[in-house]
Amino acid sequence: MKTGFALVGAGLFGERHAQAYSRHHDVDFAWVCDLDAARAERIAAAYGARRWTTKLEDVLADPAVVAVSVATPDPAHRAVAIACAAAGKHMLIEKPLATTVADAEAIVAAAEEAGVTVMVDFHNRVNPPFVAARDALARGDLGTPSYVYARLSNTIAVPQDMLRWSGDSSALWFLGSHMVDIVGWILQDTPVRAYAVMREGVLKGLGIAAPDFHVATVEYAKGTVAVFEHAWILPRTLNTVKDLKLEILGSEGAVYVDGSANRTLELYTPTKGAFPDMLVPPFGPHLTGFVLDGVVHFIEAVVRGKPVLATLREGLANTRIIAAIAEAANSGAAVSLG
Repeated sequence: MKTGFALVGAGLFGERHAQAYSRHHDVDFAWVCDLDAARAERIAAAYGARRWTTKLEDVLADPAVVAVSVATPDPAHRAVAIACAAAGKHMLIEKPLATTVADAEAIVAAAEEAGVTVMVDFHNRVNPPFVAARDALARGDLGTPSYVYARLSNTIAVPQDMLRWSGDSSALWFLGSHMVDIVGWILQDTPVRAYAVMREGVLKGLGIAAPDFHVATVEYAKGTVAVFEHAWILPRTLNTVKDLKLEILGSEGAVYVDGSANRTLELYTPTKGAFPDMLVPPFGPHLTGFVLDGVVHFIEAVVRGKPVLATLREGLANTRIIAAIAEAANSGAAVSLG
């Protein structure tokens, strides 16, 4: 018997959840919910959901719905998640869990009180290059890690064209949450202090109330130092919409990840060049790509009781770290995470 899943928030990453639900043999894709009726209807039709709505209450009132993906904009998770918890629905919540510590704590309190299963969608934990880097460090190939450089940035098209709510978030929240999570997961370590700078101007000149970039230095408990770089102002002409790099230097070796311009495939047309992403998108009728694999971890947690990919408490810790980096950038002083 299939299990009822619903999607709330049918935007950029919500559509990935819909793809996964439409393809998984254990899922009854029951609802798509979005404030934009046309988008909700379009995504439901494209991925075989039985119903669509603009009202969360319709989804939560359906006893066939066991679990919900919360893929609303970054700052809009709290109200949806608390309502889902009160209705006894399990949740897959897009990263970051929330963009304030208070909102994240409220989600944790509601979900733990309700006893529902929650997974935060840190899908880079099943991104093959990052898994390989973690395995290399765990095997001792690198010795003791001393320095990490992590970069995930977007072209200006993302905040200007793709995210209508970019002025309520930032590259730090939207992208940095991924890299802060993956670095801690690879190192198996926790940060103790953060220093950061940010600059504004380019996006504000376009009417978007978000910083252009953040650069942070984070010290970890075991002595590793990591630098995080996250910008939303890369040129539109970049061959990829994102720039994703990771390097880890250790006492015995190093590992380098190129998650964007890796040249697995190069495509050139009369008007542009591109390095198409061969890890993310689904190819053919089956579940493929690590983003969809992340959703599968949630499905299996709900249906079979398997562990989630990233826990609610890990999502809360991530929000606290990102908030501390933002505080350090705003104050110009180091912020303790101990």
